[in-house]
Amino acid sequence: MSEMPTVNEVPDSLRESLPLSVERLAEMTSQEVDDLPYGFVMLDEDGVVLLYNRYEQRMSRLPSERVVGRNFFQEIAPCTRVEAFLGRFRALAQQPPGATDQFSFRFHFLHGAQDVFVQFARAPVNRVFMTVHRMPIESDVHERPPTIRHERDRGRLNGPLGAMIPLAWDQVAALLARVGQSAARELGRSVGRKIAGVAEHTVVEAGASALDKAPVLLAVGALDQALAELGMGRLAADFCAHPPRVACFVRPPVESGSVELSCFYEGLLETTISAALNAAHVARCIEGTELAALPWRFVVVPIERASELRALGGERPDDLAKRFGLLESSLGAGGALSRGTNADS
Repeated sequence: MSEMPTVNEVPDSLRESLPLSVERLAEMTSQEVDDLPYGFVMLDEDGVVLLYNRYEQRMSRLPSERVVGRNFFQEIAPCTRVEAFLGRFRALAQQPPGATDQFSFRFHFLHGAQDVFVQFARAPVNRVFMTVHRMPIESDVHERPPTIRHERDRGRLNGPLGAMIPLAWDQVAALLARVGQSAARELGRSVGRKIAGVAEHTVVEAGASALDKAPVLLAVGALDQALAELGMGRLAADFCAHPPRVACFVRPPVESGSVELSCFYEGLLETTISAALNAAHVARCIEGTELAALPWRFVVVPIERASELRALGGERPDDLAKRFGLLESSLGAGGALSRGTNADS
């Protein structure tokens, strides 16, 4: 997620649907709050979510039970931990009841970018009301050119050092089959290093100092965004600290049963996840030769645990998924990355 330029006035498109007054919101029942035509979140002065209305659940694709009682800035939307969002919240929380602040912000979800207009209102009893209005995405003529670009007419990816993959994606699997698994993995590592550079630029624009210093959700979102913009598929990842490992789901841009293509993505994940965590990691696709179902599941572990991945031969993919906790229910917004679905991501 990255912030848009802040504004001091309400956008014209929202003037007819301004949030209600603090006093009126404070008097509303939970049913009335659920019926509001915009997102409404009630926070305590530390940022813990106390109320999360139905509109916001639907738009963010997070059910209330996964949000209420958790810290909005630390657990729900850690990419908002920037001065333009969290800083404004902290400042307002110190103001007397009735004080307000408003600004625009851009969220980057797996299901796409979303511009919002946010209003904070200081409520009685150490509460802050946050209303969230969705706005149409508007193109920015000053947007940076991509570090890596996809030349569709010539069917290749170009990067800072020239052509990275001089073939259309539907030809890549055939090429990789000719060069073998080891070379495919090394090519993936090379491309992954450039993808990490694109993602780092994105998180710095969002207020983080570097990719490995960014909140995990922001880092993964930036990597997924880079892949999507380049036509290289989609990525979802779930980080676990005990024991350390990253469960990744990747939907490649072509349907292929190529083991070499899965090796390419192993290399790509090794360098991108290593960059995001500032530590060397190794990746393994657990699908084996069962690569017809999408997305593909990968386990990424610190390099000192590489022996665990080398000992996986012979086990069924679903058994490996259970062992490493590759749970599908929390990965991929709106089911876009669920196995066997062709839903748009």
